[in-house]
Amino acid sequence: MRRTTPQRTAFQLGASKLALVTALTACPTLSFAQDSGSGSEVQMDMAPITISTTRNRQGTLAETPGSIQVISSQELEQQARMSSDNDMGDILSNLVPGLGTSSENLTNFGQQMRGRDFLVMIDGVPQNSSIRQTSKFVRTIAPEAIERVEVIRGAVANYGFGATGGIINFITKSGEGAEDTTFQSTVGVSGQEEDGNSLGGRVYQGVRGSNGDLDYSVNLSATETGVFYDGDGDIIPADGLIQGGSLSESTEHNAQSKLGYQLTPDQRLTLAVNYYKREQDAEYSADRTSNASAPAGKGAKLDAVNQSPRGKDPLTENLNISLDHTAENTLGGTLSSQLYYQDYETLFSFFNGYQTGGGQSQATVNRVGARVSHDRSVMGVANAVYGLDFEQEEGDQSLIDGRTRIPMIEETSYAPFVQLEMPVGDQWLLQGGVRHEQVSLDVPTFQDEALANPGTVQGGELDYNETLFNAGAVYFLTDNQETFLNFSEGFTVADVGRALRNQPQDISAEQLDPEPQVVRNYELGWRGRFDRLEASATVFMNTSDQGVTFTGPPNFELLQQEERVHGVELTADYQLTDAVKLGGTGSYQEGRVDTDNDGDLDSDLPGTRISNPEITAYTEYAPTGTWSVRAQAKHLFDRDEFGDQGYANGDVEGFTLVDVTGGVDLGPGQLNVGISNLFDEQYIVPVSQAFNLNTRTVAGRGRAYSMEYSLTY
Repeated sequence: MRRTTPQRTAFQLGASKLALVTALTACPTLSFAQDSGSGSEVQMDMAPITISTTRNRQGTLAETPGSIQVISSQELEQQARMSSDNDMGDILSNLVPGLGTSSENLTNFGQQMRGRDFLVMIDGVPQNSSIRQTSKFVRTIAPEAIERVEVIRGAVANYGFGATGGIINFITKSGEGAEDTTFQSTVGVSGQEEDGNSLGGRVYQGVRGSNGDLDYSVNLSATETGVFYDGDGDIIPADGLIQGGSLSESTEHNAQSKLGYQLTPDQRLTLAVNYYKREQDAEYSADRTSNASAPAGKGAKLDAVNQSPRGKDPLTENLNISLDHTAENTLGGTLSSQLYYQDYETLFSFFNGYQTGGGQSQATVNRVGARVSHDRSVMGVANAVYGLDFEQEEGDQSLIDGRTRIPMIEETSYAPFVQLEMPVGDQWLLQGGVRHEQVSLDVPTFQDEALANPGTVQGGELDYNETLFNAGAVYFLTDNQETFLNFSEGFTVADVGRALRNQPQDISAEQLDPEPQVVRNYELGWRGRFDRLEASATVFMNTSDQGVTFTGPPNFELLQQEERVHGVELTADYQLTDAVKLGGTGSYQEGRVDTDNDGDLDSDLPGTRISNPEITAYTEYAPTGTWSVRAQAKHLFDRDEFGDQGYANGDVEGFTLVDVTGGVDLGPGQLNVGISNLFDEQYIVPVSQAFNLNTRTVAGRGRAYSMEYSLTY
């Protein structure tokens, strides 16, 4: 018989030094049931968890034919203590199987989900841009502003184009359901043992509450990082990867607020605002001659020199505003609508490879959008969600000295959609839907002024339309086990700006006309929830006739070729006792590409697309309600498909990282400490190895500490 019980809600960490970690953590984390010593049966927390990102009826995870997880704010805060630079890419890679390892820099280039790009959203507002994919959208919100993260793994088109690998939706904090006004204050420090210039700090102030029909939440945070040192005790240069700066020697500010008002018992209005800024102010830059004779990728790491990087400080600035209205019992169902606005700007590091002289590029995105959907029962036997999405966006990329790289391109898109869900008997739940994407891009005539002898790109209108389908089924084996089968399609207009620039001859936009990319996702999975154990297993494959990779420097031109990616993802959580919880994940993926367009997938996809095989493990110990400890480890296996031949074909050597965090009630508040890279492992960042360029060989951060005190009142 079908029952709406949940699957696991997050995926925690671990690795090959697991035996040592487990020994370390006969004590690891946050709040399980207190051990009463009664010998009563231990059970997992089975509270149902609903999800909103699928745009189906808001059912539980167990009712979803796909790979979905929900990460709580407590889990984010816990991971942030072991990632003292507030690296959202690192936090998520520790929790989401199938998501690549963090670059440990401001860019998330090379961090893929199931070998594809993923769509980042804040309260359902898309952050990615098809005009210029800057690969910096993961780091557009601070963990302190987030109530939960909903993650869909696999290509989907629920919110339009961009989600060829999945969706990461950051849901910001709200005051809905608060009975009293509650404040939280946190102050913390972080650093490494090498030098005082590694010291950083963090402050946070939050408030949530309600007054009659009005509820509110305000969260303000600031994080400052010092100099980063690797496992050898050497300074990591702040501009090693070039593409957007580092997380070291930077300051992050985030201001988030959400105001809700219950207009009537059936109608609710919510206004959400989030402002984010991260800016680097570095004193140490890379000496790119220091390892010129070393083998690419895994050769000698870049040395740092006590000299600020050239140009202005790299930054990312992002403003999101959304207004949501829901009306229950309207037209036989629930009517939902959203208006949104985004203003985004990012400044890249100085790049010396332009033909007309070095410089810094900046990219901007401005967008407005509207969504409306209606969720209703169909004759009492099925449920339908149908609606329309509309968006207008404009974006460009130019050098800060005025040279044009990509002109201001305007995009207009709309998409009607319908989703159906129907139970069949007591054991089957069927879902399916269709969405039609219509996208129009208005490109002005321009020249790429970074070229010495640029051609003229004659402007024009580029039109794209695709009809996308999804279908899935859940079969409930028992009340606490189900299998699912899922097919879904994702769509994106490949990085249009990149395709149009770097033109040395006269040509028109219509002649260049980059092909849209449709990714077809197939997956088969199982989920189980038992008294002590929650587990899941998924096998997947995704294919595309127009997959996207890039050539090497200096132009990094776009290539579109037939591709196939397949893999396996495993998760498990085991409640050993009331006080001890164990778990881990495993993920493996491989990809092939047709490089000569003969219909044969003849080569492996590069390390900027395919992540190393990975296992994780964690142990948590909370003997009382007043203190807790957690240890986690992550092991990346080697991926050596290429023999270090060419750009992005570097073999990636694996490594093991171990982190520990703990908390204890102290006085009126709680003291929390964290240690990342406990054993001071020396390693080269995976995407840096994959680049296979000795001018970008960047080491990862060594052992780092954090300590904070938090007070709730």
